[in-house]
Amino acid sequence: MKPPTARKPPSKRPTTTIACPKRSGSELDEVEEAPPDPRARSRSEDISVHCLLREIDDKKLTNLIGGHPSARSSALILQALRQQMSVATLDEYVRDSLEWMVSHDVLMLKSKKNSLFSRVLQADGVDSREQMARLINTMASYTSGRSYFTVHHKTFIPTLIAVLRGKRLPSTTHDQLIACVQKMSIRATCQKELIQNGMLEWAVNHLDQKLNNYAFEYLAALIVNLSTNPSCSLYNTLLLSILSCPRIRLRAKDTKLLEAIRIRLETRRTCPLCNLHVPYLIAVVHQGEFLLERKGKLDRNRYKELRKTR
Repeated sequence: MKPPTARKPPSKRPTTTIACPKRSGSELDEVEEAPPDPRARSRSEDISVHCLLREIDDKKLTNLIGGHPSARSSALILQALRQQMSVATLDEYVRDSLEWMVSHDVLMLKSKKNSLFSRVLQADGVDSREQMARLINTMASYTSGRSYFTVHHKTFIPTLIAVLRGKRLPSTTHDQLIACVQKMSIRATCQKELIQNGMLEWAVNHLDQKLNNYAFEYLAALIVNLSTNPSCSLYNTLLLSILSCPRIRLRAKDTKLLEAIRIRLETRRTCPLCNLHVPYLIAVVHQGEFLLERKGKLDRNRYKELRKTR
C-alpha cells in the first residue's frame, strides 16, 4: 500500500497590474469640485414656462364637457384641468393654468344658470360631479380663483348651497364642496350671500352628522368665518343656530352660557335687537319652560311672534 502523498498547494493565478499615472504633489492637493445638481436652479435664473392649456381650443373643450356632463370622458377632462394646478411643480405654471381657466371662463359662469359648472353638478354623473367639486376646491385655494368666483357669486354660491342641501352626495364630493364653501366664506360678499341663504344654520346642524376629520375641520372653520361679523343680529343668529343642536343645548345648561346671555341682556340695554332676541335665546335653552323676566313680564304676544318667525 502506497503511503499517502501530500497535496500540492494550489497554484496562484496570475495577477495583472493596471498602471496608474503618477500625480505630482500639487495635483493631489487640488480638491475636485462636485458636479452640479441638475435639479437645483438659482432664483435669478429665468425659466421659460409654457402652459399646455394655451394650445387647447377652449370652446371645443367646453362643448365636450357640456354635451355630456355626466359622462366618464367629462370627468377625465375635469381631472386633467385640475392636475394642471395640483400636480405642477412650478408656481409660474400653476399661475398660468389658473389664469387661462379664468380668462376663458372655462366653467361658463357668465352664462349663469346655464353654466357648465351648474350642469355638471346637477347631472347624475358621480365621477364628473366629484371631479368638478375637486376642481373648484383647488381653484378656490388661490386668490385669483376666489376672485373669479366672487365676481359671479350670485350664480356660484346658490348652486353650491343647492347641491349641498339636495340629494345625498358621496363623501368625497360632499367634503370637497364644504371645503370650497369655507374658502369662499373669507370674502365679505360671499359671506353675506351664505348667511342670507341660511348656510350658518345648516352648518351648525350639520355638525351632528357623522363627518370625517377633513369635513369637520372645514365645517367648523366655516362657522367661525360666518360669525366674524360683529353685529348683534348675526351674533344672536349664531347663538340660536348653535342652540338648535340638541347636544349643545344640553351642554349649555351645565356651563355658564345662560349667565353670559343674561349679562348680555343687562349690558345691551339700548339695543332693540337684543331686547327681542336674548329673552328668546334663554327660553330656547330651557326648551320654552322658563322665560326670563326683565323689569316685569315679557310680552307674551311678542314671544309668540318670535316663535313663529323662527
